[in-house]
Amino acid sequence: MSFVGIHDKIQKFVNKKLKVDTSRLISLVTNSWEKAKKEAKKISLFPGWAVYFIRDEGYVDHIAIVINQENGLLNLSEAILLHAAPSPIGTGVGPLTNKTSDKSGLRIATALEFIELHQPGYYKKIFVGPPPNTENSLLIQAGKIAEDIAKSGLVDGKPVVYSFYNVPLINKFFVYFFDPLNKKVKIQSLKKIKQAFTSFYCGPLVGEIWRRAGITNIPEVGFLKMRGPTSFSLFKWSKNNKTIINGLTWNI
Repeated sequence: MSFVGIHDKIQKFVNKKLKVDTSRLISLVTNSWEKAKKEAKKISLFPGWAVYFIRDEGYVDHIAIVINQENGLLNLSEAILLHAAPSPIGTGVGPLTNKTSDKSGLRIATALEFIELHQPGYYKKIFVGPPPNTENSLLIQAGKIAEDIAKSGLVDGKPVVYSFYNVPLINKFFVYFFDPLNKKVKIQSLKKIKQAFTSFYCGPLVGEIWRRAGITNIPEVGFLKMRGPTSFSLFKWSKNNKTIINGLTWNI
């Protein structure tokens, strides 16, 4: 089985185990992606909020965080998000990105840019909102932390690679290239990295930023050897506590 296949099967299983459901959440509904892009400007965001990306199979596949930025850009169409993802998604940041190579696991891209890198219909919904029971001051702090990471490309002074470090079978590798359209993946052993580094994928990155901002009770998945927050555990936490503020749905 391919790297992508293992990843997808694990994600689907855990989504099902957690009983993650998006069908009853309120969202703006459009009948095309082109109309959805126009409606996205009507959805306001706030620094420190999460943006959740929902696959056509109906499960939470990815999460990104809104960085601190000008108020005029704080909508779903234009806001810059920090992602844990491989090259060439978005723009890579940090010392693992240069003119000849880009192996950074930290990327910046808007929600719309991220979706349009994938096959049409791959994503069908987006939801947005803050973590539960969080004061605005902590959200602002989370947005600032995310902004600092987006500018430096460093966490604790170390560059970041995109790795499922807590997922069995694939946790000894990092992904340094992923073609979303053709599902082509390039991986490398973590042992081949010749400098100090740290590993993240999308859920743990957002969870760690929230934790550093002082946000508490962040849920973690405990399945096989998986430990830590994931996109779907964070989504379910927010959904159950009614902090999913808005959403966007489109049909292709």
